[in-house]
This record gives sequence, structure tokens and C-alpha cells, in this order.
Amino acid sequence: MRILILWFLLSPLFLSACARNSPYRDQSDGIACEISVPETMTSTHSESAAALEKETCPNAVKVRIVGKHPYELAYVEINEHGFFVDRMQVESALDMAGAPFDSKNGGHVRVLVFVHGWHHDASAGDKNVKGFHEALAALSRWSPNDEIRGVYIGWRGDSLALPMLRILTFWDRERTSDEVGRGSSLYEFFMRLEQVVKGEPPTQNRLVVIGHSFGASVVFNSLSQLYMQRLLDGIYASGEMPKFQGYGDLVVFINPAIEARRYMPFKIVLSDYVMRQQTSGADSSNGVKPVLLILSSEGDWATRKAYRMARILSTIIETYRPADSIGSARDQGLFNKWVMKLKAIGDHEAFKTHEVIHLVSGSKTPQPKECPPLPKEDFDRLLRVSAEGVGQGFPGSGVVLKPKQDVTLANLPYWNAELGKEIISGHTDIWNLNLICWISQLAESQ
Repeated sequence: MRILILWFLLSPLFLSACARNSPYRDQSDGIACEISVPETMTSTHSESAAALEKETCPNAVKVRIVGKHPYELAYVEINEHGFFVDRMQVESALDMAGAPFDSKNGGHVRVLVFVHGWHHDASAGDKNVKGFHEALAALSRWSPNDEIRGVYIGWRGDSLALPMLRILTFWDRERTSDEVGRGSSLYEFFMRLEQVVKGEPPTQNRLVVIGHSFGASVVFNSLSQLYMQRLLDGIYASGEMPKFQGYGDLVVFINPAIEARRYMPFKIVLSDYVMRQQTSGADSSNGVKPVLLILSSEGDWATRKAYRMARILSTIIETYRPADSIGSARDQGLFNKWVMKLKAIGDHEAFKTHEVIHLVSGSKTPQPKECPPLPKEDFDRLLRVSAEGVGQGFPGSGVVLKPKQDVTLANLPYWNAELGKEIISGHTDIWNLNLICWISQLAESQ
């Protein structure tokens, strides 16, 4: 009886502490909310667009920004069980992404997809919504002949609303990110999106997916099997150089909250590929553009420290042989199963393909005014000079690459590297325009 009384008294507190569990984007008439950004506004274009969206149409499924730097943005929300919240959102986003485009000026369609992480959602006031506006506005500014279209994938990034309790949702949201990604709905959306954007035969349109933190976990869980299939298809394809295909043109994980153990199957396949290339004496001088980019900030305390501590608490009752390792014989001792369950993908040194990525300018972060696409010969040259340790940066983005000395083949389709703090200072500082420009250059290179 006392327990029932206590529950009766405390239940309002617990209910009020719960984060919203209903869709934020419920305007499902399929009509885009058109927002005109006055050039006279004192704030930046993206800040103005995000503010006007919050003020005029905060529940819009689709937004069209008109003015000096136009772009379109659609929202798709997934519930905790991995199902679409509203199929109208899905069809609206696909219609927008696949709409015909008049390329008489030489441009093409560029679709950028973003999946947020912990503590975020699809609400108009969310900081990631604002950052996504900023990225889309920058792409429009850099490529005025292209049509920029964005898709924001929202899920319930918090289960508790009270600030002092939100930290306790780590394990709950980690499981939810797995559930959201493994559900059939998101995979269906990704497959249909790739078809309408890339087409058959493939068009010049570009499709890039960015997942942040637990959002990277969502994408990884959704596409990992597809990636393994396409990686094997590329390795065993006939021809002197393998033709690797990932998803779309590029998938990027930024500060991914994914346990390192999940990446091990890909590491094994890539290691075997490298060994076979060395044995055969194949020519690896031609550049291979990455299809998967795993990036972690030097200053990301969340995935380096907090994630590891949280994983310790969740795996403390599990047992492992002290020297238990997986992989081929040459990898023995490098990959302890327990260690890989504690560390995030970007925190495991044995997975790294490059040294810490910095900018040419050093500690200051100039926001690029231009972001030129790179012809294949220029892209290949930058890969060669980076392998030689020359330190030449990508034009516009200013990014400098340097492969790790123990990475014996420069032409790996999966890159895993740390970013200097001048590019991303910490876990949530992910909208640096130098980074957005570089991602765009990797996707645009032929």
C-alpha cells in the first residue's frame, strides 16, 4: 500500500521528466514552407533561415529557403522501434530529393543527409537543425549552379528532459540507436533515396550521409551489411584496380559512439585486401576516393572518456580471456575483445589510417569563401603528396592529409582519422565549414 501511495505521489514528477515522444514535424500536407531570407538581416543567412523556420513553420515537414543562397530541407522522423513516424514525411522527402533539375548551367543535384545524436531531435529549435541549415547554406553559396537539398533524420535522442537526469539516458539511447538503425524502415528509406538521387544508370547527382555520435550508430546499424557486401564486391571484382562502392557517394561518421568491436569485420577484410595487393605487386598509385569516412576530434571527451566509462559499467559482468583477440594471425595481440567493447571506433589506434588531420593555417580556423571541386588528377596528386608527407592542403577547405606510416596501402576505401581541435573542438562542435567543404570535395571528386 505504501508503495502504491509513493508511486501515486511521485509519478507526476517522473512523467514530467520524460522527453517528448511525439513527432515534431506533423504538418503533413506535402507543401513546402517557403522562407524568404532578407539580405538586409544582420545575422548570417543560416541563422536567419533557422530562426524564421522556428518562428513561422516549426512543424513543417518540408522547408524551401529562397533568396541569395537557396536550398530545400525535408524532415523524416523514426520512432524508438525503428518505424517511420509518418510515411507522408518519407514520401515528401523522396519527392524533394528526386525532383528533376534543369542542369543547363552545368550543375547537378546535391543531397546531404544528416542523422543527429544524443540529446537532439527534429525540433525547430534544436542546435543541429540550425547547424544543418548552416551547412546547406554554405553548399549553396559555394556551388550556385547546383541544387542543394537536405534531409534531416530525426529520432528520440533523449528519453528524459530534466538536465540533471539526461546523462543517465546513455545506455537507453545507445540501445535505441541500435534499434532505430536495425529497423527496416530506415534501410528502406536509404535504398529508395539512393535510387531516386543516383538513378540507373548513375547520374552526376551527389548523395552524402553524415551521422553524428549515436546518429553514426543509427547509420552504421542500418547500412553495415550493405557496406560489407559492396566492399567484398569491390575487392573481388575483375580488373587491375578494385572499384569500391559504399552508399551514395560518401558516408561520414563524426565522433561516432560505436563500439570498436563492431568495426572489426571490416578491418579483417581490408587487412586481407592489403596483404593480397602487396603479394601480387599490384599498382596502387591511382587514387581511390573514400566511401566511408570515420572522423573523431582530438578534443572529443565524450567518446574518449565518458563513453569508455559508460561501457565499463555496462560490460563489467562480462568475462573475457585476457589475451583474447580476433582477426588473422598477423593481427594477434592487437585486438582485445574487452578493450574493443570499451572503446569507440575512432578511439582505437589500430583502426587509424591517417595521422591527425589539421588545417594548413594551423590553429586558426578560416571559414572558406570558396570550395572548388577537384578533378581526378588533382585529387590523385593530393593523395600522392600526402603519402609523401609534403603537407599540401586541399584548396578551399585547407585540410592536410598524412597517412600513418604503418598503413601500407594508400588506396583504402575506408578512412579513419582524428581531427585537430581547430577543425572540431569537441564532441558537439561539428559544423565547421572547413570540414563541410572537405566532405563536399571528397564526394565531388571524380
